[in-house]
Amino acid sequence: MSGGWWRWLNRAFTVAFVVALAVGLVLFVRSQDWTPVATLAGRLDSWRVGAAVSAALLVNAVGLLLGVASWRAIFVDLGAPVDRWTAYRLFFVGFLTKFVPGRLVALPVLLRMGREIEVGPVRLAGVFLLSWAVVAMTGMTLGVAAGPAVLSGATWWLLLASVPLLVLVVRPDLLDKALVLVARLLRRPPPQVRASPAGLRRAIGAQSLSWFVSGHHLWLLAVAAGAPPLRSYLVCVAGFAAATVAGLAVMVAPDGLGVREAVLMLGLSTVLPVAVATPVVLVSRLVCALSEVAVGGGGLLLAQYLHRRRLRHDGLVLTGPVPVERSAPVG
Repeated sequence: MSGGWWRWLNRAFTVAFVVALAVGLVLFVRSQDWTPVATLAGRLDSWRVGAAVSAALLVNAVGLLLGVASWRAIFVDLGAPVDRWTAYRLFFVGFLTKFVPGRLVALPVLLRMGREIEVGPVRLAGVFLLSWAVVAMTGMTLGVAAGPAVLSGATWWLLLASVPLLVLVVRPDLLDKALVLVARLLRRPPPQVRASPAGLRRAIGAQSLSWFVSGHHLWLLAVAAGAPPLRSYLVCVAGFAAATVAGLAVMVAPDGLGVREAVLMLGLSTVLPVAVATPVVLVSRLVCALSEVAVGGGGLLLAQYLHRRRLRHDGLVLTGPVPVERSAPVG
């Protein structure tokens, strides 16, 4: 493919993705009923509300950046020895697809970006699937802490949810063995991607911290709305992780829309009246969306700029796929 055609195709993909992202954001905002939020905000001090929302945006953004670090640990660990900003370009595109209607619209973009750094579809799928597993297991484990505050009676059985993650931290090699066993049972070839113990532990640690930090945004909003700070702490911090994982598990709901809110309402209704908990949950969704767009969009622009600057510094011409030296076979 000539350089002109490649540049044209590259721009066409980029424009299509940006347009789809913008449409998805508009549909998300218009689909929500913001009346309860306006009603609650009118009863509270405007400075208090503004400070709580601003702090919540900042806190959730920090949590998201820790999640980025977890993903990169897996990406590099699975045999993609590229610089961090090249890896971040790929992550932020995949991250922003949650706002794109249909999601599959961004698949050609991800595959093309993977080919540019010689990361094939098998390896790329392995990175995202393993990252999803780490996100789910760490979120579920932290979410256990909200159980005693939400459920009545004995809740010791909730500790069983943390067993898979604890086993994985102690014996990370069991994950690869489990994948090989599943492939053998399904009579499929063994996986071409393997996670190292050190890389997996780094990813688990960063993602666990990401959940812990991000959950504080909900706590700040709940306290600003009148929730008791101590009694609502675990309900919000741990409950946010549990609700988000529940939303992720329901693939048919875009970004867990509706599912996450239902689980959050279950927890917040123990520390706030339902009439107050409802707008808090809606504001939490808005805070998450805005911080995700800010981190994802800003990160993608910065990563794209630094990626191109590195290529210019290396004397490469952006007229086609960029060859990258690799130490592992293409998946």
